[in-house]
Amino acid sequence: MRTAKDGKPFDVDGMGELGEHEVEIIQFLRPNGKRRRMAASVGKEYVEKAKDMIISAEELTTGEIAIYVRFKDEPKEEKESMELAENGPGDNDPTKVVQRMIDKKLEEKT
Repeated sequence: MRTAKDGKPFDVDGMGELGEHEVEIIQFLRPNGKRRRMAASVGKEYVEKAKDMIISAEELTTGEIAIYVRFKDEPKEEKESMELAENGPGDNDPTKVVQRMIDKKLEEKT
């Protein structure tokens, strides 16, 4: 994952274009929930699948990453999915969890 080059919060323009293999993730930072834009390389196929989704993440005090996915037109309180990822390589790394969650959200919608 890469962070916005300008280091500014999510609501400030300037990150630049995402690569064709990247999705934008809103990262919530401790301790106050400040937002930062991140880009995760998930592959072209997943970029297309996620075009109508909002993806966010936060690192928990346990070191795990909570990843949230919902469609832009869905209410966060009712339809947002969440899974935990391990902060490191492996079958449950954040990138693989994001890919899996994108597929699950598409399956739910059909």
